[in-house]
Amino acid sequence: MSKTIILGTVQFGIKYGINNHSDKPTDSQVFEILETAWENSVNTLDTADAYGDAIRIISAYHRYSGNLFNINTKFKNLDGISINSKLKSDLISLHCPQINTLFFHSYAEYKNSNHILLELLKAKEDGLISSIGVSIYSNEELLHVINDFNIDVIQLPFNLLDNDFQRAKLLKIAKEKRKKIQVRSVFLQGLFFMNTKKVPEKIAVLKPWLEKIDRLSELSNISKESLCLLYASSHEYIDEIIIGVDTHSQLITNLNSLKLFLPDLLKKEIDQISISPSSILYPPNWS
Repeated sequence: MSKTIILGTVQFGIKYGINNHSDKPTDSQVFEILETAWENSVNTLDTADAYGDAIRIISAYHRYSGNLFNINTKFKNLDGISINSKLKSDLISLHCPQINTLFFHSYAEYKNSNHILLELLKAKEDGLISSIGVSIYSNEELLHVINDFNIDVIQLPFNLLDNDFQRAKLLKIAKEKRKKIQVRSVFLQGLFFMNTKKVPEKIAVLKPWLEKIDRLSELSNISKESLCLLYASSHEYIDEIIIGVDTHSQLITNLNSLKLFLPDLLKKEIDQISISPSSILYPPNWS
């Protein structure tokens, strides 16, 4: 099932991921990743004010190459700056005519910012942004956002553990309400690739499930990278998948993974994995 692939950029600006043992890539390495994405029709980037140097590097690539990505971005801590002023500044910096989707970076900011939502609606009316989104974690947050007709896009985690069992019911309702569903954390910040003996004690409860994923990968002869991507891609209620990479070769490997086939029996077995409490799956709770 074909999905839109969005390139995440958090790795470009800060050291990111529980299993990341290397520094963030250099500007030239990021340029190589962006060039590879562009050449393979991955033309949308996910970024944020909180992603360190990411926006600066994207801006530099746009100026250098002339290729202009669609930009999804998240804002926080406006410190008295209006959405209108921020958007105009960002558009000049990024050399873009419009922000594709502008996200509240968290549910808490969305919930406590009715005045900002009004500014976003005006920005959408003026053509500065195409759509309004919210980045969330929990199903409780999802239930609230589903019922807000002003929100066009919902971004949330979805992966082999934070899966169909956890999310399907509400995501199907979201689709009925014409929300675009964008998923992140398909690799769970690299946790699926970590040696289970090195899993931090705070999330040791996940070890048996990570070992199960290892076994499923081995028995099916499908790499864990491919399993993660194919699983997310196999659900019709998901529209877009965000992936993050550290090298251009990783990006090619991931894109090739999506050309493979996920057996129905394997998908059903993963669908039935149930983690409780679900909050253990949220990386902000790991520290």
